[in-house]
Parts: sequence; structure tokens; C-alpha cells
Amino acid sequence: MIYIEQPPFLPWLGFCEALIACTTIALYDDVQFVERGWQNRNRIKTANGISWITVPVARNTGQLIRDTRIANSFDAVSMVRAIRLAYGRSPYADEALQVIEPPLSAGHQWLADLNVDLLTQIATALGSRASLLLTSRMSSTGSCNKTERLARICTAAGERDLWAGSGTRQYLDTTALAKNGITVTWNEYASRHPRYAQAWVKQGFTPNLSVIDAACAIGWAGVSAMLRAGLDDYRTTASTGDAP
Repeated sequence: MIYIEQPPFLPWLGFCEALIACTTIALYDDVQFVERGWQNRNRIKTANGISWITVPVARNTGQLIRDTRIANSFDAVSMVRAIRLAYGRSPYADEALQVIEPPLSAGHQWLADLNVDLLTQIATALGSRASLLLTSRMSSTGSCNKTERLARICTAAGERDLWAGSGTRQYLDTTALAKNGITVTWNEYASRHPRYAQAWVKQGFTPNLSVIDAACAIGWAGVSAMLRAGLDDYRTTASTGDAP
């Protein structure tokens, strides 16, 4: 099974579930960088509520993700400090930071390199065996429409089952994919987002934060077990193709 997405920065739990559910993760690094997207920022929970942590980038009109350079103003030390300040009281904060601090502090110049490094370390921490592939390094997957490209990416990766987010239902042509031998399994993650012992309890539970939030709360092993349990339950009811 394959999941295809632009390389996210410190991703949410839905992406992390894909790391466990799939044997291949194809990262769209040769599509346009989206400002105010998820490639260079994500959300954490602090004493003052939800806050963004952002990697500043040098912006050029129409630039691809692979060509997006990290700005000289990026301060990894300050970012790590902000995360530690937000989660210092959480039981697994040190363990969580041991995984993400080395990539953040590695001196990457390109955003895609930073994100791949982070995703690789997170995948290892979660016990994922998925292969991370960059679409820019796949031959014969460009210069075609969206559906055809998805089919070509799946074929290039040797996969025939696409793990697709429910948000793609409105435009994903499952009939065309089926003609190329690709089956779609829908991932309805947002509606089944798990709850855990999140920091700053009085604020209430906030879903869809960076995985670092859950890792600080229950540890990487706890996150992995939580995702695997939810995945096992969901697989018994997951719909495929055009099913609602």
C-alpha cells in the first residue's frame, strides 16, 4: 500500500498512521511550495493555547518544494526551546525531543531535506517499515494529469493499493485509477482522531496537532500502539473505490 503527500513538517497523527499502514510513502517534492501550508510549519499546544512553529524559508514565485531553501534566520535552538517550554511538564518530553532535535539541528539548507530527515527519524521511532521515496527521483511520473501521475507513482513504487485521505474524494478519479490496476482505500482519519492525555488539560483536548504533542504525552511507543490499535479497528470497516 502507498500513501502520497507533500513532505510535511512535524506531521499530524494522520500522516503518522500512514507510516504504519503503508509499505511506501511517496513524497511530492516536485510540486509547488504552498505558503501557509504544512510543509514548513505545524501546531503545538502551549500554556497560552495553540501556537505555530515555523521554519522560515526563502520564497520565490512558483518555486517547487525541492527548490525551497531554509532561510538563514531559522534558529533550531529557539524552536527546540519553544517545544521544550510548551511540553516541559509532559512525561515523555525528553524522549520526544531526542528524536526530532538532531534533524532540526543538522544544518539542512533545503526544506525537503529537513522534512525527510524528520520523517525518517519519526518513522523509526514509531517502528514503521515504510520506504520513503521522493517523486522527483522517480522516472516517468511527471508531465501528465493528476490521476495519471498518481497511477505512475504507484507503478514506479511497485504498489497497487493507494491509501487516500478522505479529503481527496472530491477529485480523485477512482475509475481511471482502477483502469490502471490501482485500488483506492479511503482513510477517514479526521473523524476518528484518538484522544490521549494531552498537555494543558484545562484548555480541553485539541486534535490535529503535530505528532510531537502526542509523543511528549505518551511517548513514541505509546503513539505507535495507539495508531496501530486505531488502524486495526478501522481496517475492518474501511471503504474502497467509490464507496461512500
